[in-house]
Amino acid sequence: MKILILFLLPLLLFAKPKFSDDQLKAMTPRYFQRNHSAPELMGVSVYKTRAGRVYQVDIKVDRNRTNEDLGFAYSALTNMGQYAKRPFNQFIVVLHSNVRNNPPQICIGKAKCSIDCFIHRKVSYEKWYKECIYFKEL
Repeated sequence: MKILILFLLPLLLFAKPKFSDDQLKAMTPRYFQRNHSAPELMGVSVYKTRAGRVYQVDIKVDRNRTNEDLGFAYSALTNMGQYAKRPFNQFIVVLHSNVRNNPPQICIGKAKCSIDCFIHRKVSYEKWYKECIYFKEL
């Protein structure tokens, strides 16, 4: 096992793997499962709109951890989305509240700006929250 890891490590360092939309959708639940503090993942979608390619997750959020759950979801989308064969234009997180009669909120964010925040660390979380995303209700 150690030999296999040592053999594959240089390959991973020099080339970023690129995954199809179906592969990304299949890998996203594992990303959420491996972190015990992750919100509950309810669904994953990849589709195209007039605005471009969209990578979307639906999560169930705890009202006391909404910002943390949103941050985790966007971190997951940016981390997974950077390995897509074709780049995404938008990342969307649908926040389903655990409070009865609370409608879901939709958080729509620009992919490039989100990647600059969560991957490249060029944009602060506060600036990302104010300038890169906006919310809608269903």
